[in-house]
Amino acid sequence: MYQSYYGMSCNPFSKEVDIHHSYESHDFKELIYRFQYLTEIKGIGVFTGSPGLGKTFSIRSFAQSLNPDLYKVIYVSATSNMTSFDFFKEIGDAFHIDTGSCYKTDLYHNIQKEIVLLVEQEKRMPIIIIDDAHNLSREIFLNLKIVYEFDMDSKDYITLLLVGKPELKSELSKNVYDYLKQRILVNYKLEGFTRQEVKEYVETRFQLANVNHEVFSEDALNALYSCSKSSPRRLNTLILNCLLLGYQNKKETIDSEIVMIAKGEMDLE
Repeated sequence: MYQSYYGMSCNPFSKEVDIHHSYESHDFKELIYRFQYLTEIKGIGVFTGSPGLGKTFSIRSFAQSLNPDLYKVIYVSATSNMTSFDFFKEIGDAFHIDTGSCYKTDLYHNIQKEIVLLVEQEKRMPIIIIDDAHNLSREIFLNLKIVYEFDMDSKDYITLLLVGKPELKSELSKNVYDYLKQRILVNYKLEGFTRQEVKEYVETRFQLANVNHEVFSEDALNALYSCSKSSPRRLNTLILNCLLLGYQNKKETIDSEIVMIAKGEMDLE
């Protein structure tokens, strides 16, 4: 339908687009730079932002860029009902530890043992990424030292990335986590797309689909920025709705009126 109408060779606003064609926004560049920095110095970083700002996408891009012969990436997506044992079982499974009959203390010991073996014998560095880390319980936060404290805290073996919504930072600001806070080397908050980035993103996406004519007018781009709330995820959904409405209304160039109608169909209020 709208793809052929607007002369698009593919759908560049789909999450299936090859990660190598990602748009490198300011947030994306800053995240990748900080991920790389923490990887080099073996540190802990906290990354927060509202849903849809590209946190998980940036994580995926970073993980795919790493040489598996040099790094072992362990990804955990935290849930609100995750127990301490559930959490460390996921890490243990990533190390192929038999967790079926493990007591909690045995699991902790085996995880530390595997981390040391990975670093000292295989010469590979573990990178543990905890997505949706705002869902972690206090018990899990307090037990995180299991994966980053070795030999009486005299050695650093891992890079630990804590990624989540803004409430993650609020939780970690509590005094009970002073021990963990002292080891956090990077604290970055995502801001989302700027107005200029929305324009650049739309243009580069259409170029990817071999579209060289104007599809969104300047006033439509202003409306996209305002209605997307700086969220790449919301922007993609909004654009797809606009393309469908533009096709239905035979609009060669989509204007702000179409954008506002698309927004109205997206909102549940």
